[in-house]
Amino acid sequence: MKWIKQNNLMYTIALVGTLLLAGCSGLGSQATPTEAPEQVEDIQPMVSATGKVVPAQWSRLSFAVPGVVQEVLVREGDLVEEGQVLVQLRGEEDLQAAIALSEFELASAHKGRDDLKQQAEDTRTAALERISAATKAVRDAQYQLDNFTVPSNMTGLGTAEALELMEQNLDVARAKFEPYKYYPSTNDTREDLKEALDEAQADYNTAVKRLQYETDLEVAKIKLADALEDFETWSEGPDPEEIAVAEARLANARAALEAAQAKLDDLALKAPFKGTISDLDVRTGEWVTPGQPVLLIADLENLQIETTDLNEIDAARVNVGDPVTLTFDAFPGTEATGVVNSMAPKSSEGAGVNYTAVILMDEAPALLRWGMTAFADILVE
Repeated sequence: MKWIKQNNLMYTIALVGTLLLAGCSGLGSQATPTEAPEQVEDIQPMVSATGKVVPAQWSRLSFAVPGVVQEVLVREGDLVEEGQVLVQLRGEEDLQAAIALSEFELASAHKGRDDLKQQAEDTRTAALERISAATKAVRDAQYQLDNFTVPSNMTGLGTAEALELMEQNLDVARAKFEPYKYYPSTNDTREDLKEALDEAQADYNTAVKRLQYETDLEVAKIKLADALEDFETWSEGPDPEEIAVAEARLANARAALEAAQAKLDDLALKAPFKGTISDLDVRTGEWVTPGQPVLLIADLENLQIETTDLNEIDAARVNVGDPVTLTFDAFPGTEATGVVNSMAPKSSEGAGVNYTAVILMDEAPALLRWGMTAFADILVE
């Protein structure tokens, strides 16, 4: 106990002495001016974020129709071209037959419509030829009739009346001559009756010729009228009703062909763009349903970086076109450069408020793979 009290006393004396010395030092010294801080070079603002390597384009493909897989034409890792068939369903042969039948029907419908148009053109051309021939026939018949001299014994009579009268006269003259038909030609009575019969026959022939001239003129006029009517009818093309039927047949054939072709196209899963088969989840003989993922295709020749933890404060400072320096876990010491290509207008799903920035690389490191981790230092203004 005595030792403890002595130690406390010594500690107290030492503390008082220290305080007195500090006070004397403060009274005897002058205030030291504050030195100006050294100027530091400006530091470029930087935003850092973690990201992942993704293809510029990828797609999970599926069939639009159900069916059984006939053949898988690719393997994982295959590089395929746009439009290349990747997986084929069964049923192609039946649809090919349906397409061939639809094509035949379409060709027949085309021909039917074209035949109507050609028929109209041919009929119109034929009508022109008939108009020409009928016009000439009318002219010739009219000329013959105009130059026909009506005998005096038919003057004032119509054509039919004259023919009827001349036929009666001929019958009378023939009846009178009949008893003397076989008499010698030296018989005067026979000769007189024979002369009367010949005159009656000539008058009858003249009446017939007159009738024939008039008939020829009427027939020529009728033919001319028919030809003119046909020409007028076919000048506007085929019958509209027939064309409407032909067009309907053509439309039905075209629709049937398009439907069959669409069904055939649905049986073939094709590459929507040039890329690599990254995941294949189907085998020959399997049944697939519409919308069932069959394979994954990606453009692995064009990789980019998508940030995963760019918070809202940093995202507000990042602009499209900002330069970026990239490093990768898989390649220590390797750097790549790029630029911010786009910024998501909406925050990403998940914990926290993060936005996705897409970064395009000037040149991707060799062996860079989809899904690798990247670290981005974005130089912002």
